[in-house]
Amino acid sequence: MRGTVMKRLWWLLLLLAPLALLLPQRAWALRCGTQIVQQGESTAQVREACGDPFYIGHYVGPPGVAVGTPDQPVAAVTTEAWYYNFGPQRLMMRLDFSGGVLVREQTLGYGFVGRGGHCDFNNVTVGMSVASLIAQCGLPAARGRNPLATAAYLGAKAPAWGETWTYPADGSDPPFYVQLQNGWVVDVRFAP
Repeated sequence: MRGTVMKRLWWLLLLLAPLALLLPQRAWALRCGTQIVQQGESTAQVREACGDPFYIGHYVGPPGVAVGTPDQPVAAVTTEAWYYNFGPQRLMMRLDFSGGVLVREQTLGYGFVGRGGHCDFNNVTVGMSVASLIAQCGLPAARGRNPLATAAYLGAKAPAWGETWTYPADGSDPPFYVQLQNGWVVDVRFAP
């Protein structure tokens, strides 16, 4: 009886072993066509594998420790985020670069075709990614950088920078503003 169980386990392991080869070598990897992009690759390597992103965001955070460089204090954390849209059947991706090196990948909502259409104010919500905002509304008519708030870091106060995007009136709705911080919607309001 024991020999039969061991024999079945052996065959099960033998059948499942090839599946382990299909798993990514690192915690995450992005497939662009036949290429795989992984943490630690340069912007040039990612652009070569995946092409141009549909949107690039530049974000500056409060002083602290730089992403990917533990225990090395910096004046401000600067991140360049590349957003990829692979169409409505696949999820959009955000790739964060620090110092020109890929440090983080984040999965967003499903992709889209085109560049947004009629922007319904009621569908723009706090917590929405900038990629989803562009998918729904397209790029804004105007945008500006501004300090949104003061962030605390180890007891010190530092400005947290963001952007305000302005979408024009469409005839039925007045213009509205969308405040973004680090690529995420933090406030939405109609123009006064």
